[in-house]
Amino acid sequence: MAEKKELGERIRNARAAKGWKQKHLAAQVDVEPLTVSRWDRGATSPDLDVINLVAEATGKPLSYFLGGEEEAPQAAPSSPALEQAAARIEAAALQIATDADRIATLLEELRVERDRPG
Repeated sequence: MAEKKELGERIRNARAAKGWKQKHLAAQVDVEPLTVSRWDRGATSPDLDVINLVAEATGKPLSYFLGGEEEAPQAAPSSPALEQAAARIEAAALQIATDADRIATLLEELRVERDRPG
């Protein structure tokens, strides 16, 4: 397996290639954005199961993250309808992640209000 720093660079590059912020990748693999930040910096590294989820989410082969090939093999051409469907699914997933962030913020505000004296 690649060293933490190298693995972090590969995760960061794969995420950036998708145009994702850390919170987007975090939503895709069900971790906190802070966890993705730690991976990006090489401070920590995910276990193999999570690396596999990162590979699936970013479209990179697992071997890319394990120190192997740099790029994913060429995929078969897909139809415009499939590309549009994939884009809609991705947009929906990003919206869900954004909505989840908003809900978490509102819940925290409610807790603060609830716990405020008086």
